[in-house]
Amino acid sequence: MKTTLLAMILTLGHYLSMAQVAGLLKNQTLSKPETQRVRLDSIRKRVTENPRASTIKISPVELPVSTTLNSPTHETPSIGVPIPANASIPIQDRNVIRSYYLDLAYNKTTCILFKSPIRSVDLGSKDIIADKATVVDNVLRVKASRIGFNETNFSVMTADGQFYSFVVNYNEYPTLLALDLSVSEEGMVQQKARSINQKGIVVSFAGVNTSQQEIVQNCAQILKLRRKLKRVGVNKYHMQAKLRGLYYKDNILYYKIGIKNHSNLNYDLDYLRFFVVDKTIAKETSHQELEVSPLYVYNQPLVKISGRQIVEKVYAFQKFTIPDDKVLHVILGEKNGGRTISFTITNKNILDADSL
Repeated sequence: MKTTLLAMILTLGHYLSMAQVAGLLKNQTLSKPETQRVRLDSIRKRVTENPRASTIKISPVELPVSTTLNSPTHETPSIGVPIPANASIPIQDRNVIRSYYLDLAYNKTTCILFKSPIRSVDLGSKDIIADKATVVDNVLRVKASRIGFNETNFSVMTADGQFYSFVVNYNEYPTLLALDLSVSEEGMVQQKARSINQKGIVVSFAGVNTSQQEIVQNCAQILKLRRKLKRVGVNKYHMQAKLRGLYYKDNILYYKIGIKNHSNLNYDLDYLRFFVVDKTIAKETSHQELEVSPLYVYNQPLVKISGRQIVEKVYAFQKFTIPDDKVLHVILGEKNGGRTISFTITNKNILDADSL
């Protein structure tokens, strides 16, 4: 009580005369509760009579703790107060997945390349259609199903857990027909693959345990290996085509084929195709029973075999074998020429493939 009374006296000292303050301080020696109550009443009376008393402002910092907490202007934090059911939680930037904006046409297809295989696609309306590209499973083809549709959207979920959002509008003349979303800051291996492939495309193949970037690297390694196969090929029209190596890794078969031009005339390669046929009809004219398409061709741009030069290519196939009564027939055709040559690969050759 003495402490409280002293604090009030010091606070009101600015408004009382020195004699009044001295009298109040002198009375601090009294300790009986009744005497203190009388003195407090005296202080209140003096303050009331003072014309400046109505403007007194007592700082909460200078008052005792109990007085400050009881101040009507003091706000104490609420602990354990439930959030109202209708309260909204603000959306932070880190929670927002931004959308890619695309223009689609009715008579043009837009291809989107993802880093990982596509697991699901959700279309915002029936005005657009989408499906995965043949053979590969990380390339999505999308286009308009009708002319002049209203703005809509679609989303894609990939095997690596990534979610992609797209907003699409109709445009008869879209400026973008291919979008590569496989590029990332840490994709250094992809950049290396592009420098080897010279195409800037990285795709993942369905049914195999590897991606194109790994296939490209394997093909580059195979080209550096010495020839391991002999007597599997053909010599005709001063041209030589031979299987120079057969390798297996991660459910992929790699056929290393060398084409050598022994003449002085350039050989412009029009096609090199593979067919599974019966042994009895594996001739130059070749009855086409079943064509096998490679997943990837390394050195594909090289189609000109100059005179006295050799070109090597690597053809990557998803693993397959053939019955003993059939062979894999390899046919090479010349562009604007008649030098068509072919040779066969047996199932035994395939089973003897070297591990890479």
